[in-house]
Amino acid sequence: MIITLKNTTSAEVASRIVELRDERGAAALSRVLTLLICVPDLIDVDNAIEISDAVSREHPCRVIVIVIVEPDSSSGDARLNAQIRVGDAAGLSDIIILEPRGEAASNIDSLVMPLLQSDTPVVTYWPVTPPENPGEHPLGRLAAKRITDSRATPCPMETLSALSAVYTPGDTDLAWAGVTLWRALLAAVAEDFDRLPTSIRVAGNATHPSPFLVAAWLHHQLGVPVERVVDASAYTITDITFFFDDDTTVSLSRSATSSVARLSRPGLEDRNVNLARRSVQDSLMEDLRRLDPDVYYGELLTTELPRLAECRAES
Repeated sequence: MIITLKNTTSAEVASRIVELRDERGAAALSRVLTLLICVPDLIDVDNAIEISDAVSREHPCRVIVIVIVEPDSSSGDARLNAQIRVGDAAGLSDIIILEPRGEAASNIDSLVMPLLQSDTPVVTYWPVTPPENPGEHPLGRLAAKRITDSRATPCPMETLSALSAVYTPGDTDLAWAGVTLWRALLAAVAEDFDRLPTSIRVAGNATHPSPFLVAAWLHHQLGVPVERVVDASAYTITDITFFFDDDTTVSLSRSATSSVARLSRPGLEDRNVNLARRSVQDSLMEDLRRLDPDVYYGELLTTELPRLAECRAES
């Protein structure tokens, strides 16, 4: 069911939701959080809904998509168009789409607050371009967790570096969740080392955040020099090699078109391991499993920023 409301108010939208809840029964109340998705244009709404539909299968939630435009105070016309989607049109979520115009766009937190699920945490997610300071954004201040995606911006590393300068506990970026499988495999490999490597080389895409973040993580964890090199064929990461003082190497490599990585270790047969690229939906679902601040991510982002900048300069 899709209900469209023109020139409406948050109070009217909230009232219609209550009516729908009464019609549908208690099932409408079984939501574990409110997910605010901020998009810059109406053309981004469908993609936001597609992402939220997949996420809601693991995290039933109320989804509020807000089309954020620059407030136009000269018009003096505060308007709010809204759409409510429930049932088959919304999957396991209640979906509300808000399109504020004029002065209404300058009070988006006031528009959203009456629509939040009571007694549930709020997460704010920017799937396209993040604000300069997510923690100080009106919708960021409402949230226990704020999620950005530097990978969706024209200059991902510049975006990540800018976010590190304004980091607030509760901030995270999907680029970090995107390298979870790499980090898990590398941690398992490193457990078998009988000594630290003398250096590490990370090969990958010149602009994608994954090689930078994994390089920074390895440097932070092991405290050894990490070199990042560009692989022109890479979409993300293609190879990570550990170098030891006896001229032996251990490597974990994955071709740009494969979802299987090869682990090579001295004295052992090469081993194939599954290492699929993570979708936006998978990364977002992971971030929603824990709503407390990711202290480790914050420490890495803020203390290893010089290393990230160094890696970028080498590319």
